[in-house]
Amino acid sequence: MARRRSSRGRRSKRKQRGGGSEWGWYLAIGLCLAIAVGIGIAASRLISASQIDEATLCHLGVQHDTTLILLDVTDPVNATQQARLEAFINREIAASPVDTMLAVGIVSEFADNWGQMFAKCKPKSGDEANAIYENPAFIMARYQEEFIDQVASTLATAFAGDTENQSPIMEAMQALVADVPEFGTSGSQAKLIIVSDMIQHSDTLSFFRGQDWADFVDSGGDRRLARNLQGVDIEILRITRAADNLPDRATIDGFWSRYFDLQGSNAPVVRSLGDL
Repeated sequence: MARRRSSRGRRSKRKQRGGGSEWGWYLAIGLCLAIAVGIGIAASRLISASQIDEATLCHLGVQHDTTLILLDVTDPVNATQQARLEAFINREIAASPVDTMLAVGIVSEFADNWGQMFAKCKPKSGDEANAIYENPAFIMARYQEEFIDQVASTLATAFAGDTENQSPIMEAMQALVADVPEFGTSGSQAKLIIVSDMIQHSDTLSFFRGQDWADFVDSGGDRRLARNLQGVDIEILRITRAADNLPDRATIDGFWSRYFDLQGSNAPVVRSLGDL
């Protein structure tokens, strides 16, 4: 005859099964809480990343690459050179990631004209918009009107200036770098594009007066450099000048090679803008 199981044994097993069930509930609740926290963090980051400074079009809380363009317009830039420069800048913009800060400044004999004429981050274009939660038409309109059109307007304003008596390239360059705090910050890519004949002519140093690197050192100019181009990529679009009294090209190139080396930048890449 089979023995009866005691009621105590049955109660004990029911208690064990009940304890396991409780642990399952605890695990399920913990998993749900973890998922909720993860979703909250992701949503917070998404909201933060979507916040834009309306003045600069830069996303807040995001590290930006920076490209500075310094235009030497102290002498006329002809129509062919202007067209080539505009095409070059458009290619530069197209190749730059979204949120790259683009700043434009000019070389001028008047210090009040130094610094940034334009400084904004490249926004998304309509092609890069997410049609599920973004309005591609609105994004494309902002990209065109608040960025592309304003770059073109800035260039047109720069080209419309009169011929000037001095070309303080070094001084205008340093003013532009200082006017863009994001430039060269740790962890971001920085590029400086100089559109110029690179003929420095100012009270500090003038190639037209026959001065060179030795004169710059003797005047203490090398000690005054801020050395704020560390690791910066330098690209020079050389403007062609046709004149009989131009300074020696070897002197010019030798000076700038030492200048950028002392500033800590990468070796400059030099291209000719041409005029034919």
